Amino acid sequence: MARTPSAEPPAVRIDPETGWAWRGDERLDLAPKAFAVLCHLIQRPEHLVTKDELLAAAWGDAVVGEATLTSCIRDLRKALDDSSRTPRYIETVHRRGFRFIGPVGAPRAPSRAHPPVAPPASTLVGRDADLARLDALLATAVGGQRRVVFVTGEAGIGKTTLVETFLGRIDRGDVHIARGQCVEQYGASEPYLPLLEALGRMGRDRRGDALIRVLRQYAPTWLVQLPALLGDEELEAVQRRAQGTTRERMLRELIEALDAFGTDAPLVLVLEDLHWSDAGTIDLLAMIARRRDPARLLVVATYRPADVAASAHPLGSVQQDLRVHGHCEELALDFLGEAAVGEYLARRFPGASFPPDVALVLHDNTSGNPLFLVNVVDDLVAQGHVRDDDGRWTLAIPVERVAAGVPHTLSQMIEKQIDRLAPDERAVLAVGSVAGAEFSAALSTADGIDARDGERSCEALARRGQFLRAAGPAEWPDGTVAGRYAFIHAMYRSVLYERIPIGHRVGLHLRVGARLERAHGARAGEIAGELAMHFEQGRDFARAVQYRRQAAETALRQHGYREAVDHARHGLERLAALPESPERNRQEIDVQTLLGVAVVATNGWADPDVARAFARARDLCAATGVTPQLFPVLLGLCGFYLMRGEVRVAREAAAQLLGVAETIGHAAALLGAHNSAGMCAFYSGELVGALAHFDRASAIYDPEQHSPSRLRGFSVDHDPGVSCASHTGLTLMLLGHQDRAAKRMTEALAYARAIDHPLSLAMAYNFAATFYYFRREPEIVEELEEVRGHYARKYDFDLFLMLGEFSRGWLLAEQGRLEEGAERIQQGLAVYQAIGAELGRPTFLGILADVLGRLGRTDEALAVVADAIELAGRTGLRYWDAELHRLKGSLLVQGGADRDAESCFHEALAIARRQEAKALELRAAMSLARLWRDRRRVADARALLTDVYAWFTEGFGTPDLVDAKALLAEMEPGAKRRR
Repeated sequence: MARTPSAEPPAVRIDPETGWAWRGDERLDLAPKAFAVLCHLIQRPEHLVTKDELLAAAWGDAVVGEATLTSCIRDLRKALDDSSRTPRYIETVHRRGFRFIGPVGAPRAPSRAHPPVAPPASTLVGRDADLARLDALLATAVGGQRRVVFVTGEAGIGKTTLVETFLGRIDRGDVHIARGQCVEQYGASEPYLPLLEALGRMGRDRRGDALIRVLRQYAPTWLVQLPALLGDEELEAVQRRAQGTTRERMLRELIEALDAFGTDAPLVLVLEDLHWSDAGTIDLLAMIARRRDPARLLVVATYRPADVAASAHPLGSVQQDLRVHGHCEELALDFLGEAAVGEYLARRFPGASFPPDVALVLHDNTSGNPLFLVNVVDDLVAQGHVRDDDGRWTLAIPVERVAAGVPHTLSQMIEKQIDRLAPDERAVLAVGSVAGAEFSAALSTADGIDARDGERSCEALARRGQFLRAAGPAEWPDGTVAGRYAFIHAMYRSVLYERIPIGHRVGLHLRVGARLERAHGARAGEIAGELAMHFEQGRDFARAVQYRRQAAETALRQHGYREAVDHARHGLERLAALPESPERNRQEIDVQTLLGVAVVATNGWADPDVARAFARARDLCAATGVTPQLFPVLLGLCGFYLMRGEVRVAREAAAQLLGVAETIGHAAALLGAHNSAGMCAFYSGELVGALAHFDRASAIYDPEQHSPSRLRGFSVDHDPGVSCASHTGLTLMLLGHQDRAAKRMTEALAYARAIDHPLSLAMAYNFAATFYYFRREPEIVEELEEVRGHYARKYDFDLFLMLGEFSRGWLLAEQGRLEEGAERIQQGLAVYQAIGAELGRPTFLGILADVLGRLGRTDEALAVVADAIELAGRTGLRYWDAELHRLKGSLLVQGGADRDAESCFHEALAIARRQEAKALELRAAMSLARLWRDRRRVADARALLTDVYAWFTEGFGTPDLVDAKALLAEMEPGAKRRR
């Protein structure tokens, strides 16, 4: 572009101290990025500055296009009254960059009223050994051995400074760095917040494409949580791939992705302030640490031990277990000693001439807390007590006055620094403290501050190293782009927040929430937890409930069950403040249902909170006349009452469930309803009716369409098809169809393996173990129990771990270790009863009675059987009645009471015949036949058993039918009796 001769324009002058630019005597109104670009151009007048150089100087590693730079240059030209066609200040060099061609004025001398207070980057002291250890751990990780290290210490001890210094020593061209931070929440923490933040930042930097490729291949469930990294079409495709996800799959996928991402270059993953973390992040961290596969991965995690201990945070026990097993290291930071304080002063003020006692006084008054020390020294510089006299730093006041001017606490010290700020800077910081640990400068408008003025204040504070640091750009879905800033320390934000008057604070939360809501539009659900917090603090409870519900739904999708419980309970608290209305009731139905589902996942079906949540939702449905919302409510109540042994109430819920399902007409609803009705019928002992329901459910079931994650609203916690197939197997077994039963049980296991749903897998193996226990096949039970135990331990399924006690106790008894077996079963029963569960207890009591009888403890065994029969009568759990009466008869025979025993066997036969339970009828017939045989009623015994045995057409290799055949052979005329 040819230059047009003209009179020399006014000189441009930069004032780096204030962050202002001047054109002659006119102060230019520039955004921080425009100011940064202008500074870089002016530093090289008349020289070409390439576009890449300008992008790097103003935006660093943030991914922005040339269009952003072009827009910035356009703003500069407008402010300078310049033109691209006839430039007087900024000349375009086609396809290459720009050149500053205007006159440049000399900068003003720094003002003593606002001296620079930011310490240089090299003032970390007393941490040489810790830095050396981090360097060594990185070297090990680079070599392919994963490492996890916790950097611990109290507030202000210098954890972040140590980590920053360590990261600053790394060549970023050779190592990936991902960084996420937990934030203090007013309510439930967001599932996986620091991990998602770290991935989001990596996805937006210059290596973002590589990360997205890895996530697409290994962890689509995590890519779905980062929609800003994808276009709409690709997001839809990834969402389809991620359907059917489980919490366990999510964690496994991310570990695989992190390992794969490190093959290109080692990865350093920094997770800060884990004392505020969600449980899911801690679980993932533990899985990473325990994984033995090679990986070029170093995880650096920071937290405050005192906060972890005070809140009983799960991190405490997890970290202790990892350390005991050698899966992690801890760098516990202590306060600085006097020598380290002296070293800090020497580094910060090279060549200073201070009295020898200054370090001692500062140490005594700050207790060696690094953050307190830095703030005290900053304050001394700001007041001019420490000053630069002709290139040499001196103390301008007596040493004793240093101590007199130091506040007693760090909070008071921070208060002093806030008071010295300009009013506009205090106002912007107040908005930031309300917004969060990190915030967009665009939120300054929430307090009536002009967006550019707000960003200028943030930029000036960050440049001076006061309160804030720049954290790259923040772009919202509505297209707003502004600087992102983070508080240098959580203490700064805390003190600033507490200074805001309550009324003003409420208003700020409301306006910040409203601005974020507008900015995110249809994607507001992505920040539902954050919006819920702001509207709660802003006293807009209607909107708070809306976002608490969305946050709970998101947490459930991410398998953050504890977080879902917290969000739902916070939502219910806010609903209590709203006036009665149909809309309010519909909202409460949704939130109560979410709470019930989440409690089932965390505490199990028998927890009373499950009933409270679903019962309240049912009552509201009745009052509101809502039908679709009633389905998951009834499903939850049916499961609760069945687990608690309240069979009559469970069956009422199941009947109502079927009616609702038929009204809705949805296949998934009919599947869930028939499965629930079938389970109620089965455990009531109505086997034929149960099989009819299971057959109808099986005809509907499609593993692709009816996995738990796709059945929101029609399922609670497991795959209904797996449950249906398992119970069909148990039902067919009791009805006497042994081969068909075994086939269905095999199908149930295959379904569970195919859908990759650990809870459904554990359930399927549990039912299969029960199935083969009844068939008296200990070798198969042992194999199944090993797999069930694996899933129960791996995924913390406490219920299935406890249920395994019954199988393991029986297996010990089968091995001849009767005392151990009885003790194991008794322990399991005690825990099972303590949680309020009754479903299955008749069977478990029967197992115990059998083992006690084999030990010769007949009276104890009879008492246990009596308890089991009473329990079945009280609850309606009649499915095992025939076997319990048969077992009672066998124990009476053992005790010599043959007449009473015969009565029990007849009762067992009668019950089995009423239930059409041919397998139980066969057992009862064999027991009575043996008794009659021993009484020399051989013909009657043979006739009874022959009639029952003749009914069977399959399963002749199963132990009961083998024994029946052998007993019949013994009773043939002329046969020799086995002894």
